[in-house]
Amino acid sequence: MSNLELLRAHISDSKAVTLVTPAGEQTEDISAASRVVLEQNDETNEPLELDQETEFQVDGSHVPLRVVLHCWQHKDSSAADYLADCQTRNITNISFLQRMDLIAWLSGESDNSKFVNTAEKQLAAKVTAQMSGEASSSANEDPLLLEALSHEKVLLDHNSSLRGSKPTNFGYLIKEVELKLVHSLKGSSKSRKAAERGGVSKPDAAKKAAAKKDPIILIPSAASSIFTISNIKQFLEESKYVHPRDMPGSKSDVTTVTKKLDRFAKPIKFMIASNTRLFTKPEYWDRVVAVFTTGHAWQFNNYQWSNPSELFQKCKGYYFYFAGDVVPKHVEQWNVQRVELDKNKRFRDVEVLRYFWNTIEKELAGRGYQ
Repeated sequence: MSNLELLRAHISDSKAVTLVTPAGEQTEDISAASRVVLEQNDETNEPLELDQETEFQVDGSHVPLRVVLHCWQHKDSSAADYLADCQTRNITNISFLQRMDLIAWLSGESDNSKFVNTAEKQLAAKVTAQMSGEASSSANEDPLLLEALSHEKVLLDHNSSLRGSKPTNFGYLIKEVELKLVHSLKGSSKSRKAAERGGVSKPDAAKKAAAKKDPIILIPSAASSIFTISNIKQFLEESKYVHPRDMPGSKSDVTTVTKKLDRFAKPIKFMIASNTRLFTKPEYWDRVVAVFTTGHAWQFNNYQWSNPSELFQKCKGYYFYFAGDVVPKHVEQWNVQRVELDKNKRFRDVEVLRYFWNTIEKELAGRGYQ
């Protein structure tokens, strides 16, 4: 059995795994570990190297055992939390569909994975290719069959016509439908059931549940924005603004910021997202405590509330701009906090951040964060 198959057999039997550092010490941090030990009753197998490539393939490349095990550790995590942890630990992330397929295969719920090319699959493919070659060879030797095949026409039905010549991934449409249709249908269904019972819906219950999870701040995805994923962390944590063009670009849509606020005993970790495609559940919108806007309404096209008037009643809005820039008239009509930055005097960033965090602190307190 390969290392990947050994890990699967171990996981499907609900047996423990132990991460080990290069110094031989146990650790809970997979990014600090170099090997994983699979424990078998009173015996211990030889440790498996985490950086060794496996049969699990993504876009034709073999994925290391570390990525596979990290994915399994996040089997119960949301897509956003998984991506955030991947970025924190500098571990390659895999797509949602690949992740679900891998988790089902590792747990034993599925006998096969289309992304795992095991030795058994390779043997089956080899046998199939060999049989196909033999059949083709036999056909080439039959002149009557060759004559018949030369007049053969490919039949098209509606399925093959619609499928086209190359596959298209429509996953993004599924998420948009879920956000714009499914969520609204769920909400109307809950309201209707509450009315039938003679009761009223309780929107505060969702906010109370969301208050137990990391709050979310949405920022624009536009490259021209004052804040992007590349510079937002340094600004919010270190009170220092650096223009995005002077920072290395980020391939991720998510980062995290930790801040100690006076009203709360423990530091609060915020998830900063520039793309709502990660919001696969309605609960994510209940966790949004702030939205940064560039002043362009198209920014909200894929939001749960695409109308700025409704959006900024649900979430606290901020419009950051440089001193001397003209604030658009429609932004003045939105329910957003207008925050002015100085283009050159960086010492003023501290004052700006103090104001921002004070308003966020009040928002969190109003939502029930502790």
